[in-house]
Amino acid sequence: MKSISLARSANGATLSGPRSKQYRVRQNAKVFAKRLREAGFGVRKWTNISNKHFAAVADKMKENDVGDGRIAEVFSAARHLCETYGNTSISPTNDVFNVRRGSIANSNSKAVAPDFVQGAIDKLTNDVKYEYGPRAAAQIRLQYELGLRREESAKLDLVADWNREARSIHIQYGTKGGRPRTLHNLSWQQQEALEKAMPFISQSDRPGIHNLQPENMGDKWQEKLSHAARLCGFTKKDSGWTLHSNRHERFHRMYVDHAGFQPPNQHESVEAFQKAAQHVAGQKWPQLDAEARDDIEQTAGHSAGRRDVSDAYLGSSH
Repeated sequence: MKSISLARSANGATLSGPRSKQYRVRQNAKVFAKRLREAGFGVRKWTNISNKHFAAVADKMKENDVGDGRIAEVFSAARHLCETYGNTSISPTNDVFNVRRGSIANSNSKAVAPDFVQGAIDKLTNDVKYEYGPRAAAQIRLQYELGLRREESAKLDLVADWNREARSIHIQYGTKGGRPRTLHNLSWQQQEALEKAMPFISQSDRPGIHNLQPENMGDKWQEKLSHAARLCGFTKKDSGWTLHSNRHERFHRMYVDHAGFQPPNQHESVEAFQKAAQHVAGQKWPQLDAEARDDIEQTAGHSAGRRDVSDAYLGSSH
């Protein structure tokens, strides 16, 4: 194997299985390579990757508020590449890296404070020094009101996929795993967020898709958005919150609106949560909890019943 980058080696590796699976493996392996560079390692061969490199990537991704499930996906791909190039020294389980897929990834709430979000949006909207401030503010508002991921909020097609009359928005670009979904019964706040984003839509690099990425900029827009987040203190270092905290707060609000009581990660223990929930809803609390979680899991872009997903945002009920 020539001394080329890990990412290029991922592209050139001989993989088996459906092309869609091969594509996911290569993309996730390249994420591993990128995070490893960010952690300060210059390894260029998959044969030289060791457990310490996996541990460093886990730490780096956790610093960026990435959940254990996503880290496990990246690790699976990286292991695949290591094995493809003959490196079988990597631990077969993720426990040694403190990564536990399906575990409670969020026993403490990461939901952002609403007042902080509004302050950040106001600061960027009125920022005369940063040309992309108002556009970034519109995207942050979409993340907060609709619970969208960063890429989803950037690539939302407001012209084709927002149905004002039906109060629905179809999300099909930038989704995790390429799984589209439709959000129904949009509130006036959500529709207002979509309306405020309209002045910033442009043609993306892909013809026919009107979104918030400036024309011809493509995915480099994410770097501009990250800069905007730093300008208004929307970083883990400055405020303790990241842009992903908008998604946490959206699902927190959805839970309270449906169940009528606070989710587990707003309490000091599971026992305290159950006691509070029963005080509000009596014996119906488990049903309300389950209904709220099903709705949140689907809104998040997964299937109802994915309790590892809702646990990551709400904490476990049991």
